[in-house]
Amino acid sequence: SAPNKGTDDYRCFLLDPKVNVDSIIRSIEFIPQRKDYVHHAIIFRVTEADIAEAIINDKSGNGWPCFGGTSLGGMMSTFITSPWISSWAPGVGKDIAPKGYGIPFKKGERFVLQVHYNLLAATDGKIETDQSTIRMEAVPAKGSKIKQLQLELFAAPVELACPPGITGPLCDRRQSLMDLASRTGASSAIQATALNAICGQNPNRPTPSLTSRCDRVMGKYFSIVAAGPHMHLLGRSLKMTLNPGREDAKVIIDVPNYNFDDQSAIFLKTPIAVNPGDTIRVECTFDPTLRQKIPQLKSLEPRYVTWGEGSSDEMCLGVLSGTTF
Repeated sequence: SAPNKGTDDYRCFLLDPKVNVDSIIRSIEFIPQRKDYVHHAIIFRVTEADIAEAIINDKSGNGWPCFGGTSLGGMMSTFITSPWISSWAPGVGKDIAPKGYGIPFKKGERFVLQVHYNLLAATDGKIETDQSTIRMEAVPAKGSKIKQLQLELFAAPVELACPPGITGPLCDRRQSLMDLASRTGASSAIQATALNAICGQNPNRPTPSLTSRCDRVMGKYFSIVAAGPHMHLLGRSLKMTLNPGREDAKVIIDVPNYNFDDQSAIFLKTPIAVNPGDTIRVECTFDPTLRQKIPQLKSLEPRYVTWGEGSSDEMCLGVLSGTTF
C-alpha cells in the first residue's frame, strides 16, 4: 500500500541465497508475478556492514518501505555498502553477464530485493498480492578467471513545468516538491535539489526544460561492456556520450525513441575504455504533455514534474556495467 495517499510503494525484502562459498554470479532473473503492478525491481548485494540493520528492518518478514535505495547505512554510503548488482524493468529478461564476466558475491552475504509497485494499475481501488521470483546462477570464485562486473549510475535532474494552458496548485515547483516529500519521503525532495547542484544548475531556482543533462568526470579507470536507459512514462530519448565535444568523443548508448516497456541493457560489441579525468554525459528529453494522454496519468492532478521515485514523477538515469581493471 502507498503511504500518504500516494500511488507508489517501494518495498525492500531481505533474501538469503545461502551461498556457502565466495562466488561470482553469472545471471540473475527477476520474474514478476503481477506485471501490471511492478514498475521495476532492483537487487542489491548487502555486505557485512549492513546485514544487522537489514535483519532488524525485515523482522516482520514482510519487508520495509525504501524509497530510493535500500535505506541501509547512511544516505551517502548506502550504494557503497549495499551496491546495486542487477535490475529489472518492463522488457528486460534474464540479466546474463557477458561471456567472461560476472558479479562478485561473498559467502554469507545476502541481498535486498527492492520492488517498486505502481498502484496506479489498481482497478476500483483493489490491490492484489504479489509473490515474484528470483533465480540466480553462480560459479565458485576460487580458480575462476571471470572478470568481476560493477554498475555505475549516471543521473541528471528533471525540471518539467506544466504545459501551456495546464494549471493547478502542484504546477508550482515548491508545492510539487512538498507533495513529493509527503508521498516518498523527505530524502526524495533533497535528492531532486541535490542533483541540480551536482549538475551545475541553481538548486533553488533551476530553469525548467524539456531536456535534462549532466556531466560527470570519472575518477577511475572503467571498461564499459553494457549500457541501459531508465526513465518513466514521460521519457522520449536518452543518450550517453564519452568526452562530449572532443575529437575522440564516443557515443556509448543512444535511444532516440525510448520505450518504457523495453528498458533492456545494450551490450557493446567492443568494450569502451574510460580513463580518470574523462567525462561521461547523460542527457534525456521528455514530453510533459503525455500526462494528459496516458491513461495511468491523465486522471492525476497536473504538476511540475521533478526527479522522483514515483511512476508519476520522472528520472533520467543511465546505467553502465563494466570492470575497473
